[in-house]
Amino acid sequence: MVWKVQSSISGGTKLSVSQESEYRSCCNQLHKLSQEFDSLSSQWMQAASRIMANSLSKNSCEGPLCNTNNSLTTSLTYDQCEMNSKECKRFSEKLFELSVLLSRANSLYSEAERASKQLFDNVVSLGFTFAPATAIPIFVYAGISIFKDSTTPNSNMRNFAKWSHNTAPLQQGLIKGLSQHFIINPITGLPLRWLNSIQKTKSLFKNGKFSFGFSNLNSPLARVSGGLSSISSRINNLWQGNKLTVTKVNIPKKSYKNILPKKGQTIGEAFTNITELSNGNIGVKPPLVNSEAATVAIQCFRKPDGSKSWLVTIPGTDGKPHSPFGWEQNAEVMSENKISRTQADSTRMVIEAMRKAGINKNDSVAIIGHSQGGIVAASIASDYSEEYNIQHVITAGSPIANHPIPKKTWVTSVEMDDELVPSLDGKSNPSRNNWVTISAKTTHYGNEKNKDDKRNKKSKSSKDSYNVSGTTVKGVPESGTLSHDLHYHCAAYEDASALGSRAIRSQEEHFENIVSGKLESTTLWQGTVNK
Repeated sequence: MVWKVQSSISGGTKLSVSQESEYRSCCNQLHKLSQEFDSLSSQWMQAASRIMANSLSKNSCEGPLCNTNNSLTTSLTYDQCEMNSKECKRFSEKLFELSVLLSRANSLYSEAERASKQLFDNVVSLGFTFAPATAIPIFVYAGISIFKDSTTPNSNMRNFAKWSHNTAPLQQGLIKGLSQHFIINPITGLPLRWLNSIQKTKSLFKNGKFSFGFSNLNSPLARVSGGLSSISSRINNLWQGNKLTVTKVNIPKKSYKNILPKKGQTIGEAFTNITELSNGNIGVKPPLVNSEAATVAIQCFRKPDGSKSWLVTIPGTDGKPHSPFGWEQNAEVMSENKISRTQADSTRMVIEAMRKAGINKNDSVAIIGHSQGGIVAASIASDYSEEYNIQHVITAGSPIANHPIPKKTWVTSVEMDDELVPSLDGKSNPSRNNWVTISAKTTHYGNEKNKDDKRNKKSKSSKDSYNVSGTTVKGVPESGTLSHDLHYHCAAYEDASALGSRAIRSQEEHFENIVSGKLESTTLWQGTVNK
């Protein structure tokens, strides 16, 4: 039994009107041909049935009264008709698959799907805004799922994963609706506004101007996060402390190439590296590495002209007692207030690591992050655009739709349809020429389907190996786990890349241009927070 993902693409460079019209026409023609071959398949089966019936009639007819003059006379056999029917059916399925792939690769219906989803989310959010009690069954269901997982050995969070899968269509609207309710409800709204105003006043005294943070002020979740983080950060500072220590892991110079499994010079390789780094599978072991600290990797590339470029790899929330990447920091980096985002321990750690690594203002920088790591990457691109030249941000399972990422920065976002975390921003990602969002759905296939896929692979050449059922997720248990696991995002990007989309090719070319050249060094940086 295997898990597969099937990706769809939105955003990126759009087709011209004439190009889109041609692709749509081609898809329609392929779909029409598919229907015609399907009709032929049915007709061949009808012919096979008539031949079989005629044969049975002849065999059962005996005696002088038997009249076979009106019987069907044909040179075709039942087996020939059945074979032709199967061939026509196969052609029908292949033509339909081709039309779907052509549509997915060129995002022909992404804008319509986006508008439809936005309308649905708005309706759902409106309901939860004025009737928040209707969300209680959803949270009770979530609580039961978590309880089952906590009391079941080796559950791999599969019960909560089922909850997330079943409630996926409602999650974004739910988050937005409840956030709006907290804002318009005087009991919660007034304290939130007051707390946010304090943060903005601090920003005024610090920078000499108000920093509203998000360019889109219609972001209720960002406002709620801003208000809550102003309290939670103080509580966390009392409990955990606020003294950040960032140290470089001392690794022999000859061993830096073995720290991460790949050079990281393609987006696919960068996904492999962040997956291994997040799971602790790195080329150095304790005591060199502090297992209780948060770890980020920074790679330096030397271009032929002598200039440097950098790739920063940031794992997600680890929940360690003295780690800067704790649970509380998520609220800070999602805040509408710039001062809250920049003061988050996780952001401070990455910025300090970048400073110590020697990244200069004009050096080209790409950042890849998972979960909170992706939010931090978006925050750095948004809030440190004057200090660093952040050219490309890659996120996996990160809610970054509300961050004011400069238009000069390219963004590649990978999100699973049924993972909760990317929905926590309460809205879909912006659609612009250099921001591509890959959305992927997960499907669990049984042994029978897996055998069919293996047979299909044997019959295909190496140049024609794309499987329309999706890309297999490697490294996850057969029973499954939360699709927030990075292995799902790796498969999702692989599936999207295999489509040959122009939008994905543009993202890959831009990223590869940044990190081109010779890999000069890979360094690990660890951070802890103490009193």
